[in-house]
Amino acid sequence: MKKIVMVFLLLIATTAMMAQKSERTNAYMYNKNGQYDKARESIDKAILNEKTMLDSKTWMYRGIIYLNIVFSDQYKSLDADALAKSLESFKKAMELDPEDKENQKIDIIPRINAISQQYFSIGVEKFNGTEFKLAAENFKTSFDVSAIIQTVDTMAMENTALSYLRAEDYPKAIEYYGVLKSLGVEKPDIYKNIATAQRNMGDKEGMNKTIEEGRLKFPEDSGLLLEQINAYLAMGQGAKVVDDLKALVAKDPTNYSIYFVLGTIYGDDTKPEMYNMELAVGYYKQAIAVKPDYFDAIYNLGALYINESNKIQVKANQLPLTETKKYDELTEQANTIIREALPYLETAHQMDPTNAETVQVLKSIYVRFKMNDKLEELNK
Repeated sequence: MKKIVMVFLLLIATTAMMAQKSERTNAYMYNKNGQYDKARESIDKAILNEKTMLDSKTWMYRGIIYLNIVFSDQYKSLDADALAKSLESFKKAMELDPEDKENQKIDIIPRINAISQQYFSIGVEKFNGTEFKLAAENFKTSFDVSAIIQTVDTMAMENTALSYLRAEDYPKAIEYYGVLKSLGVEKPDIYKNIATAQRNMGDKEGMNKTIEEGRLKFPEDSGLLLEQINAYLAMGQGAKVVDDLKALVAKDPTNYSIYFVLGTIYGDDTKPEMYNMELAVGYYKQAIAVKPDYFDAIYNLGALYINESNKIQVKANQLPLTETKKYDELTEQANTIIREALPYLETAHQMDPTNAETVQVLKSIYVRFKMNDKLEELNK
C-alpha cells in the first residue's frame, strides 16, 4: 500500500511540474506559429511561476517573443515597451546562466545587437525630426546595449554627443565628446563641436584651449580654422585671423562665406585699424560672384556704401554756408556712392520685402533722386 501511495504522490508532483512548465511550452509554440499576442500572454505567466521564473530559457524565450513583437507589423502596437522588455529579458537570461556561452552566442548576442541597432534607428528618426534630446537618449541607449555584448559603438556615442549639442544641452555634449575621446576617437569635428559648446556657455578660455588643441592635431582642417575665426570675431579680434582667412580662401576660392567674413572685418568702421572700404567692397563682390543669391553679402554691400556716403554727407553739412562749391562737391561724391549702393539695396529688397531698414533706405534714396515712380511703387 505504501508503494502505491508513493507512486501516486510522485505522479501528482510530476503532473504539477509539467503544468507549471506548460505556459513556457505554450509560449514557445505560439511564438513559432507567429501568434505573438498569445505567446506574450503565456511567457509573462511563465516568468511569474516559481518553477520557471529562475530558468534562463524562460527569460530567453521572453526576450525573443518581445523582440518579434517589435519587428512585427501586425503586433508592434501590442506593447510600447516591447524593446525594453526584450532587452531586460535577455540580460536576465545571461544573469541566470552566465556559463552558457554557446547558447548565448547563437540565441542571445545577435538579438541584443539587433536591439542596439533598433535604438540607433530610433535615434536617427528622432534626430531627423529635430527631437534632439530624445535622439540623444536613444543613441546613448544603443551605445549601452552594445556594451553588454562587449562591443564599443563609437558611432552611437558620437551621435549622442552631437544630439545633445543640437539640443543645446552643452554640458552633456561636452561630457559625451569627452567619452568619445577617451575611447580613442580623434576627429576635427570633436574639437570643433566642444569649442562651439564652450562658446555658447561663455567659456572663452576653455574654447580657445580646445581650438588650439584641435588645430595642433589637425592643422589643415578648415572647420577648426573657421571655428577659431569665429572665436576671435566673437572677442572682437578679427585682425588675428585675417591671414588665416586669406590662406583658407586661397585653398578654396569657391568658399563665399570666407569672402563674406573678410568683407565684414574690413567693413567694420568701429575698428579703425582694420577698416578699409575698398577691400570690404572687393570681398563682398567676390562672395556675390560665387553665390549670386547671397542675401547677407548683397545687403551688407549696399549698407556699406550707404554708411560711407553718410559720412561724406555729414562732412558737407558741417561746412560753413559760404563754402557752397565744396558742399556741392562732397554731396556729389555722396550721390555717386549712393548710386553704387542702389542696385544692391533693390536686390536685397526683392529677396526680402519685409526688411524694414531696406525699405526705409530705399525711400530716402528715391526722394533724394526724385525717383517718384519707384517711390510710389514702394509705398504700395
